[in-house]
Amino acid sequence: MNEEKRMVDTFEVKNAIHIGDKEVLFCEDNTNADYPYMVCNCTWDNPLGVDHFFEAKASTDYLEMMTEFTDRIQAQLEVIREERDKISVPLQPFMPQQCTLNDYGVSIENKVVVIRPERLRPEYRTADKQLVLATGGFGAHANSRGRAVYTVNLYSGKESRWNREDILGIIKPEHLPDWAKERLKQIQTEMQAKQKKHEQVR
Repeated sequence: MNEEKRMVDTFEVKNAIHIGDKEVLFCEDNTNADYPYMVCNCTWDNPLGVDHFFEAKASTDYLEMMTEFTDRIQAQLEVIREERDKISVPLQPFMPQQCTLNDYGVSIENKVVVIRPERLRPEYRTADKQLVLATGGFGAHANSRGRAVYTVNLYSGKESRWNREDILGIIKPEHLPDWAKERLKQIQTEMQAKQKKHEQVR
């Protein structure tokens, strides 16, 4: 069965590697005599989730463009290394035995849950990306037909949406690290303050 070709304008994507916040593409257009090879970046950071291509560079020289391609990948790897160097907590990912595994008959709202490692990009399968507080969404409820689970990352404070099947389980209290306990208190205090302010406005 023929797979649909991925295209960037008239260029066919031959190689694509997603590292960190962007994907690096190596493309070819054999009908373009002037610039048959192109390298560009791609992200989906927009409300519609549509591919956004940028920083394109084209040439007739295959080796020049392949070097450009690998240089961009190396640059992204360096960004990830620098990000990891700034993380002040152990990176060892959480495993199933450290959780009460996902039970759809149990509510996970206001619980600290663990994101499945395989739901994260390989370079982000670390503890700081896994531990989140489930704050709401139909998927957080017990026996719900909904899937959406809204969360706050305990390390970064970033709010995200996951599906219930992305959740490995509720972290067991004895496996919740001290740094996470402190951040949980801070986040809960901030949430209570926001709720109180909202009620006063009403």
